[in-house]
Amino acid sequence: MYSVLIVDDEIPALRYVRSIIEQYCEGFGKIDTVTSGELALKYLQEQQVDLLLTDIKMQGISGIELARKARNLQPNIHIVIISGYGEFEFAQGAIQASVDNYLLKPVSIKTLISVLKSIKNQLDDESIKLMASLLSHIASGQNYDEASAKRFFGRNSFRFAFVRWGNLDMLLPRKLRASTLITPQDGQFWELCGRDEDERILIAQDEGIDLFLTNLSVYMTRRGNIPTWTAVYTQRTQSIESLSGFVDWSIQLLFQKTIVGKHQILQYMGGDLNPEIIRLSAVELTQLTHFVAFENRKAIKDFLSGLATKWEQEQTPQWQVWHIVMQIIHHVATIDHEVYNRIEEIFREFELTMKNTGSYTNLAKEVYGLLFEQENFLDKKLSTQELYDHAIRFISENYTRPIGVKEVCDAVGISDSYMSRLFRRYSEVTFNSYLTQCRMEAAKKLIREKPDLMLRDIASCVGYEDSSYFSKVFKQYTGETPSQYANKKKTQ
Repeated sequence: MYSVLIVDDEIPALRYVRSIIEQYCEGFGKIDTVTSGELALKYLQEQQVDLLLTDIKMQGISGIELARKARNLQPNIHIVIISGYGEFEFAQGAIQASVDNYLLKPVSIKTLISVLKSIKNQLDDESIKLMASLLSHIASGQNYDEASAKRFFGRNSFRFAFVRWGNLDMLLPRKLRASTLITPQDGQFWELCGRDEDERILIAQDEGIDLFLTNLSVYMTRRGNIPTWTAVYTQRTQSIESLSGFVDWSIQLLFQKTIVGKHQILQYMGGDLNPEIIRLSAVELTQLTHFVAFENRKAIKDFLSGLATKWEQEQTPQWQVWHIVMQIIHHVATIDHEVYNRIEEIFREFELTMKNTGSYTNLAKEVYGLLFEQENFLDKKLSTQELYDHAIRFISENYTRPIGVKEVCDAVGISDSYMSRLFRRYSEVTFNSYLTQCRMEAAKKLIREKPDLMLRDIASCVGYEDSSYFSKVFKQYTGETPSQYANKKKTQ
């Protein structure tokens, strides 16, 4: 609610303007009146005012002079002059004092309502911008205007959550350096961006922990069926000033507790977090050395698969798995010359793999592919871009058949894990999503150009043997069944 100060040396005029605001102008909560410019200045020195409405000709300080001094005291104040004088010199003085509007008495109710509505809209926009700046600075630990924060948030109690969809990006900084407000509070949360597009900081005014956790659980499903997500929340209410400490601690907790393939809601506790790094034992390293030295690929696969099973059973945090895999890559590079020559590329690919994998089982397969499957196509002297282009051409020429990743991999001469890496590197979608997109766009074109085709024929033309399954995929892709899509196109 915005505060208003009305200044006029005529009591009836004060009452008239005040009654209009109280009856017809929503959003203006605190309304005070004074009868002179001197009293108005004293008030402005002690109280924050959003809107000043003043007469122009009063004993002592005039409305023009008051407007100038008010602007110096409170630069963001909005000022409206209501005067019985329409001479140019008064209007010119008002312009020089940077007032928002100049109204002539007797001012109509309709005119005053219209002017105040416009000012309220401006105040709303300014409030959102200021609040966004305050929250962003507080969250990232930067200096902020404490007086403005007190005015906006007062002594209210809040609950916070720090959420991440997907796995950790191990290259992200361990501190929030900047943030921006994504959406103002919509009844549930104020939403700030985190360190990347997959992180959010949520702020809610306290309405009880049960409602907060319910809203948080719903919020976490916004991005659909993601294998991994983690949220940290405050059980106890917090002051807005404590947001920075919560964010710092949450980042550390996410780093140490995120588990690939698991959904978690963790409670903020505070305190130090210093878990130990786990590594392969001497016995495990000896086994790995033997398998690599004798090029026993099956044993290496089984070794990595066994580690993945152990990680999933013990719910090993992602950062610890990351350290173990880095240890494996370094160790293999000391034995295998080909791996040593490609180690920088392997590290880059591994970071992408770790960020995007859906399970430790898949991670183990991809790590094996990174280390040993590169050799399968090096002799072809094809770059990764050429391999990707080859896969895209094969899909575009064969999507009308019931092909899948196996057929494309066989045509290109690489494994399915390497195919996944190619699509991660060069495409914004997965292999399956790309293949579905090709088929659905072709189906839409067929429906538009050949509306008399039977559903089973359309499905067959784009590689689906089951027309019911085709209809289900089509609706997921377009939001409409094939018949609904066809009918809509007929009416256009």
